[in-house]
Amino acid sequence: MNRAITVLRIRPRTAPGLREACVLGIAALTGTAQAAWDCPSLTAVTTADATITSATLTDPPAVIGGASVAVQFCRVQGIARPSSDSEIKFEVWLPPSAGDWNRRMKVNGTGGYAGSIPYARLAQDVADGIVSAGSNMGHDGGESATWTLNRPEKVKDWGLRAHYSVATAAKALSNAFYAEPVKYSYFEGCSNGGRQALMMAQNYPELFDGIVAGAPSNFYPDLLMWLLWTGKNLTPSAPFGPPSVSTAKRQAVTQRVLQACDALDGAADGQITNPRACRFDIDNLGPSGDGTLTAPELAVFKAMYAGTTSEAGVQRYTGARLGSEADWSPLFADNGGYGPFIGHYVYSQESPPFDWRRDINFSNVYDVVKQTLTPVTAAPSPDLRAFTRRGGKIIQYHGWNDSVVPPDGSIGYYYALTQFEWLKSLPPRVADRLIDDLSPQAVEATALAFGRKVREYHRLFMLPAVGHCGGSTGPSAIGGGAPEPPKAFRNADTHVVSAVMKWVEQGVAPEKIVASAFDATGNVVRQRPVCPYPAQAVYENGGDLDSAESFTCKTPRPRDIDVEAGDMLHIRNSLTQRGLLLPHR
Repeated sequence: MNRAITVLRIRPRTAPGLREACVLGIAALTGTAQAAWDCPSLTAVTTADATITSATLTDPPAVIGGASVAVQFCRVQGIARPSSDSEIKFEVWLPPSAGDWNRRMKVNGTGGYAGSIPYARLAQDVADGIVSAGSNMGHDGGESATWTLNRPEKVKDWGLRAHYSVATAAKALSNAFYAEPVKYSYFEGCSNGGRQALMMAQNYPELFDGIVAGAPSNFYPDLLMWLLWTGKNLTPSAPFGPPSVSTAKRQAVTQRVLQACDALDGAADGQITNPRACRFDIDNLGPSGDGTLTAPELAVFKAMYAGTTSEAGVQRYTGARLGSEADWSPLFADNGGYGPFIGHYVYSQESPPFDWRRDINFSNVYDVVKQTLTPVTAAPSPDLRAFTRRGGKIIQYHGWNDSVVPPDGSIGYYYALTQFEWLKSLPPRVADRLIDDLSPQAVEATALAFGRKVREYHRLFMLPAVGHCGGSTGPSAIGGGAPEPPKAFRNADTHVVSAVMKWVEQGVAPEKIVASAFDATGNVVRQRPVCPYPAQAVYENGGDLDSAESFTCKTPRPRDIDVEAGDMLHIRNSLTQRGLLLPHR
């Protein structure tokens, strides 16, 4: 299914000495028989911007980057330099022979600023017979923004280019090593990796057949400002200063919300299946209510629910959902260095003297940040036609308790896909006028008419009581950037990557994904089906609350599906950027 064009320098196993041939394109490789290479010879492979620095047949047992590998594999290390300031370090791990390979290739996305290769994913994939690849996204180090100061090319590598370089190198290496091209190629990632996943579909549609996008920060400039909004509200005084609301009080609010809304799906099980249906008045806990919260604390909760809001009171981005309070992360903005990143990249200023709590507002600075960062980080476009024409499939998932990347962004993107199915054949001026005039009622009607079409290539799964890329109290072991289940559960029923593989290779779309929770010894303690949005799991038969069999996927009646004001923000944000294509280089 893949027809990406690459340039290879070939050194066959059977060739004497250093004889090399230059071959252009996968079509050429498949047109005539090619001799397979041995692992060390892969150092001769080059692509447009990548060179191989090492290729070694590695025997088990091995521990690399903290990941244990129990199978033999060919470990390839390389560097891609799409610019003079680029140094994208990557690795491709290949099963040792064509007989050990299942003809799949997977590139693994990375969250946050990355800065390291995702060795655990590479180790799992190669043991499962997959050619697996990952990179440091162009810089070394953890969650620090120091690498962004006056280094625009490195920000471009991290923001949009690294995976293109890595995927083309992985395909070239597979062609050379096995003397046949990759048959199916996949991408997975969560958070920033989820943003990368949607960017692959929008900007590099020829690279992948199946994509898993978890909790994607695809509206990245808006998401960045949300993280600063949470930081200012949850830790307003200074970095690492005392939080404005204690953990105990946040947990107490979550318990009160659960008392009000837990049983809406028919099961009082400690998790809310659809927080959008929850009706809870936080004022009942404030000074005019039972006094659980002081007036300043009540204001913090309201700000978190409201989402990023300008100084004039205009909502810019959606916020946290009811029931997620215990999962709010007061230090996330500081630990991630997101304010300094804006100082460095947008304003070219050191931090300090640049102080994001003092110098960033949510009106004009917001607009400058969005204008500056969109060309290198955003993936909002609903135009997936180049990807879907090739048969591409996307599974997107998001935890309802996510306060790092608020979950309504994924619902807004789903709605934008349904609207684009309606608008794509209209003249641009007509489409723009209709976008300006969109109403929630019109969105609901269009989603009802075109939702089935969208679900032919994109399915969204919302996970109750699940935080950012996993965590919290709900079952979340579904892989794809969320916690990985044990090997016995890596199948199309309980594992999102396996589900997208089955969809691509067999044409069988997932009607549900069973999310699992395990104890410390690996035993299942709870399973719950999550359903393609807008369907949701409903408890009906009075069975075991910890068993997926006790729940059925049901689609709400049209009158019970509400499009909210925050959805309209995301829908317009996506549709007005439907022509956004970021440059490869």
